[in-house]
Amino acid sequence: MFLDFNEDQAMFANVLAQMLAAPETAFKHMPHWQRFDYGEGLDKILIDNGFFDAASEETLGPVAAANMVHEIAKMPVVVESAASALLHPFLDTDMPRPLSVIMGQGKAASNMVRFLPQAQSVLRICDDRVDYADLPDGPARDDLITPVDSLYAYPMGRLAVDRVNWRPLNVNPDELRILWRVALAAELTGVLQGGLDAVLTYVREREQFGQPLGAFQAIQHRLAIAAVRIDGAKWQMLRAAQSQTKADSALALGTAQSCATQIGYDLHQFMGAMGLTLEHPLHRWTYRARLLRSEMGGASRAFGAYADARWGAVNA
Repeated sequence: MFLDFNEDQAMFANVLAQMLAAPETAFKHMPHWQRFDYGEGLDKILIDNGFFDAASEETLGPVAAANMVHEIAKMPVVVESAASALLHPFLDTDMPRPLSVIMGQGKAASNMVRFLPQAQSVLRICDDRVDYADLPDGPARDDLITPVDSLYAYPMGRLAVDRVNWRPLNVNPDELRILWRVALAAELTGVLQGGLDAVLTYVREREQFGQPLGAFQAIQHRLAIAAVRIDGAKWQMLRAAQSQTKADSALALGTAQSCATQIGYDLHQFMGAMGLTLEHPLHRWTYRARLLRSEMGGASRAFGAYADARWGAVNA
């Protein structure tokens, strides 16, 4: 894997960084202490500038798209970007976004789904096929979607899957699962990096015993370990975006998921009591990470998929 972006990818990343510095991405308290802030302003900026089409551009590709998902996930506002950036460009239909993604069918499909309250369409990735459905507006929508309050800092909802008009897509489900693993790994590494950045700012400013918390060596060591693990997971994710193989994508997701729990504990420990309040945005990242670390069965399932792809399934 090349460790540098090409010229177009670097320019894309620079322009994205300018967009993400816009006032629309800043942390603000939500009415009734709602735990998420859906970034409609940021969403519109990305749509108007065609950023969700990057994966289908030859000189940008899934690497630029995955990096974009990572960078967006670092923001305190939340935007549906993973499916739109890494799945939507490879579908054989122009599904309206935002998108929600359901893995599997049956009981699993009735679980809470991210972004369902905002979604205009839903994608269902099964073992042997991929289906989609457009979601209506108005009263018909209320019959299909039940918003759910949760701690996870995402808009969540349940879908009445049996009442949806599912239509098949001419897409290989195995290839789509690879892209979805990359997308989840990109989002999770971005979420962890966003939380780490917030804590680094805090320990530089918060003083104890006459000096900043960040001056204490024990704190420096543990935050350095977190930074190394996040950065390693990010590079593994970008490798998977480039290769688009089952082994690399499974390893990327498993790597990110396996480090999320310890990093979340450390971030909250060094933030102290402030990290337990809704007045600081840390919860926006750590509670997203709690949900993402269990996606597609969690780290153990991802590492199992990697082992199967790398060495072949082992019969018991």
